[in-house]
Amino acid sequence: MPAPVTQHGRNDVPKNTGIVSQRPILGPLLGLMLGAVALFLGTPAVASEAGPPPPTAEDLLRAEHLETEILALDGDAAFGEYLGGECVTCHQSSSAGGTIPPIAGLPVDHTVRALVEYKLGLRGNEVMRLMTARLGSEEIAALAAYFAELSP
Repeated sequence: MPAPVTQHGRNDVPKNTGIVSQRPILGPLLGLMLGAVALFLGTPAVASEAGPPPPTAEDLLRAEHLETEILALDGDAAFGEYLGGECVTCHQSSSAGGTIPPIAGLPVDHTVRALVEYKLGLRGNEVMRLMTARLGSEEIAALAAYFAELSP
């Protein structure tokens, strides 16, 4: 069977493939960017997006337990700065009338509570749910420590 026709004589990039298929990170990144634009414009990213159901007592206890666990950690602000590069892309230093709130200077417990509630699906912002779903306890503690150090 003959080798597939490739661009520029290279065997690793098949002809007629888009840049998203050549760069695997661009697909998820594009999805996040489109979701952020939808949030900025005030339109739902998904037609059926109606927000999360009201939290149950079990949900609230689980959130409180996770918050307590994270607040007991000593958050590494330097690690938080490294992780926070994605956050400050959307969360500017002042809201300037936008819908995305500033996060600089927020108290540690406030940031931890918000991130935990997004992570557990108790808050209704799909972009933030996606961003927090992959965060562990130490990462949330680090982000909270970093944002608390920033001046608003």
